[in-house]
Amino acid sequence: MKNALRIVVCLFTSAVSLQAQKQADIWYFGNKAGISFSAGKPVAITDSELSTEEGCAVISDPAGKMLFYTDGISVWNSQHALMPNGRQLKGDPSSTQSGIAIQKPKAPGMYYLFTVAATGGESGISYSLVDMQLDQGKGDLVAGQKNLVLATPVTEKLTAVAHRNGKDMWVIAHRWKSDEFLAYLVTENGVSTTAVTSQAGRIHEGEALNTQGYMKSNPDGSNLALALEASFVFELFDFDNATGQVSQPITLRMPDKSYPYGVEFSPEGSILYASAAATGEIYQFNLQAGSPEAIQASALVVGKTPKGEWVGALQLANDGKIYFPIYKTEYLGVINIPGKVGMECGYENNAVHLGGRTATLGLPTFTQSFFTQDLSRKDVTYFNEQTVALGKTLILKNINFDFAKHTLQPVSYAELKKVVAVLQKNPAYKIEIAGHTDNIGNKSSNISLSENRAKAVRDYLVSQKIAADRISFVGFGSSQPIANNETEAGRAKNRRVEFVLSK
Repeated sequence: MKNALRIVVCLFTSAVSLQAQKQADIWYFGNKAGISFSAGKPVAITDSELSTEEGCAVISDPAGKMLFYTDGISVWNSQHALMPNGRQLKGDPSSTQSGIAIQKPKAPGMYYLFTVAATGGESGISYSLVDMQLDQGKGDLVAGQKNLVLATPVTEKLTAVAHRNGKDMWVIAHRWKSDEFLAYLVTENGVSTTAVTSQAGRIHEGEALNTQGYMKSNPDGSNLALALEASFVFELFDFDNATGQVSQPITLRMPDKSYPYGVEFSPEGSILYASAAATGEIYQFNLQAGSPEAIQASALVVGKTPKGEWVGALQLANDGKIYFPIYKTEYLGVINIPGKVGMECGYENNAVHLGGRTATLGLPTFTQSFFTQDLSRKDVTYFNEQTVALGKTLILKNINFDFAKHTLQPVSYAELKKVVAVLQKNPAYKIEIAGHTDNIGNKSSNISLSENRAKAVRDYLVSQKIAADRISFVGFGSSQPIANNETEAGRAKNRRVEFVLSK
């Protein structure tokens, strides 16, 4: 029963809609290709001036009006003209993730544009400031705030996600010839030029191909994943979006000569998708499978391009789907229901026609928090022994555990004794106990932790002479929140134990 219930979780989560984040409504990429999600579905637009083999970034305002876009070297405004000071940035169109635009907190119209050089070049990671009030409201780069170098050399990997405080942002890069991640905090006071550093995973070294390939955070900022092309692996990590620390590496091996390239998480973060560029295949990994070995064993090819064309970036969109370019064709493919395990994810080639323009390898790099979804349940009922209902999910109050452990604290016994009384009074009742965690930490570890906490409650009931065959238990990890995980109060509500009574 426990295994069956876990599978159901993965199927349910895909049905929840994304929060509206219109900053990612417009995409420009490839050879003057573009799509707009303004109507709720992707529609080709052909007004772009950008031609890039890989890296690109675009940002719109909160109402969905496109502000500017870049290939890492040049910056075009909303009129598709080069900004007066928008030339000679230190990125590169052949850098996988050549740039990303981050709004300065509490400063509407001010954006930091981060860029990374190609193949571990000496320009490294730099940033510039864009002020949308300049050039008669069309925007321009601020003089003296352009190409400010943060670190060098770095790989072509660049991602961003919100800080746990809901105000600030993390911009994350990776050193070349090193195992070091660099997490830069962006606040209302500016960019912290001293990175939070973490040594985790493999040393990124060897062939220049190992500088290439995407890095992404999941939308809630609890995991990172990246590709190492020449090593034929993807790596998965825990990310602490409060401290900026990266930890707990898991290596996901790919076939030789597959050239891993694109990575993306399902909206709720339980599934990782990864592209094998050279074979035109997209793989799925179930991050709630359990151990690192189990996650590796969950690898499944969910689709392949029509003629084995190269497939590049994978990018989550506002509609909850993941899109990918089919190299040198007029199409994007799509994974329609990325939260579903297996072939039911809905892989589809040639899903979006680009109106005569062609795709290459890259898609725009966005702040991943744009794609956060509200998974929280609204039907929340707390246990009251005077009004017990069969078949209703009931939350237990004041059930406490030691931090990151499954040892019941004695303060929990008072509430559990009330459950014992109900079961003793109704000997025909059976009880199913469910454990839940917040979204902090490794998702497979959270599954185990929540299951062990549910088991601890079960063991207490057995110790009180409730027959074991009347009790079942399951752990759901972080997949079924009842509150927003973006606040500590919300996370506290999500760390809970529930039960359902039946006959």
